[in-house]
Amino acid sequence: MLSPLRDKDYFTTREGWIFLVLGDVHPEDRVWSILKYVEGAGPWRSSDGRTYSRTLSDYSVKEVIRTLNYVRSLRPDYVYYDPTVGNEVMAPPLTGITRVFRTKERAAELLRSRDSLPEGSLERRSVELMEWLAESAGIPLDALGVTGSILLGIAHSGSDVDLVVYGEECVKRALRALSECSDDRLRLGVGSEWISQLRSQFRTTREDAELLASRVLNKGEFLGTRFSLFGVRQRPAQRHGESQYVSKGIVETVVEITDDIESLFTPVVYAVDEEVFGVERVVTYYGRLAGVLRPGDKLSIRAKLEEVRSDRGTVYQLLMGSYEGFGVESLKFVS
Repeated sequence: MLSPLRDKDYFTTREGWIFLVLGDVHPEDRVWSILKYVEGAGPWRSSDGRTYSRTLSDYSVKEVIRTLNYVRSLRPDYVYYDPTVGNEVMAPPLTGITRVFRTKERAAELLRSRDSLPEGSLERRSVELMEWLAESAGIPLDALGVTGSILLGIAHSGSDVDLVVYGEECVKRALRALSECSDDRLRLGVGSEWISQLRSQFRTTREDAELLASRVLNKGEFLGTRFSLFGVRQRPAQRHGESQYVSKGIVETVVEITDDIESLFTPVVYAVDEEVFGVERVVTYYGRLAGVLRPGDKLSIRAKLEEVRSDRGTVYQLLMGSYEGFGVESLKFVS
C-alpha cells in the first residue's frame, strides 16, 4: 500500500499528468492536490526528452477553478466532492497514481551526489542552499526537502530552487537565520509580479501589498538563483473527517493578528481576535499570505466565514481564497 504523501510531494497519473500534493489531510483513498504540469510544449524537460507545460499561471482562485474544470472535462473521477468542506476539490484516487516524488528522498539523493553535480547547476544550488540553512539555522540536513521542478527532474535554467523544512521548530530557526542573514550570497525579496498578483487576488491597496512584500522572509535569491522555502508540519495536524467546515457566507470584519506560528504551513493559519462573529483564525491556501502578517496587525478582511465543528467543540474561522469569495474578497490594514 502507498505510504502517505506529504505536503509539497508530487505524483503522476496514468495520463502523464503531474499533481502537487496540497496539505496533509486527505480522504483515505484520495489525495488533495493541484494539477501542475501536463505533457506539451514548454521549457520543462524530463531526462527521457518529454516536455511539459504548466497548467497554472499562478495560484489564484481563478486559475484553480479553471484547472478544476479542465480536469473535470477529461477525468471527472479525479474531481471529488469532499463533504468535510462542502466543495469539489482535485483529489485523484490512489489507484490512479503511477509514480510518487517525495521531497525528503530527493534532498537525500542530491546531498549524496553533491560532488558529482555540475558547478552552478540548479541541483548544486539546491545542495548549497540546504547546507547554508543547516549551518546558519542549526537544523539537521534530514529536516530538509526539495520540491518543485527539481524534485521532478524537469527543471530548466530559469527554474527556482524550492526547499521545504520539516517541523515547527526547524521552520522557526530557518526563518530566523534568513531574517538575520548578512551573507552577501543571499538576498531576500519578491518582485512586482508578486505584488500585482496579491492585489488582484484580494483587492489590496498598493501600499499594503508593498508592505506585505517587504516582510517576505521565505523568498529571495541565493548566488543569483531564485529560491523559495516552505514549511511542512512534523506530522499532520489532524485526520481527514475530524473537522466539518460549514459555510456561513461572505462577511466583512476587522481582525487583529495574535499569533503567526502556523503561517508558513499548508494551509496558512493566523490566530486572531475578532469581536463580531467570534472568529479565532484566518486560514488560506494562498501562498502569498504565508508568513507576511505579524502579531499586532489590524486588518479589515472580507472573506468566507466558516463554522468548524469537531469533537473538540465549535470554532469560527475566515477562509481567504475560497471559490465563493472569488472576485469579492479583500484585505486591507486599518489603524
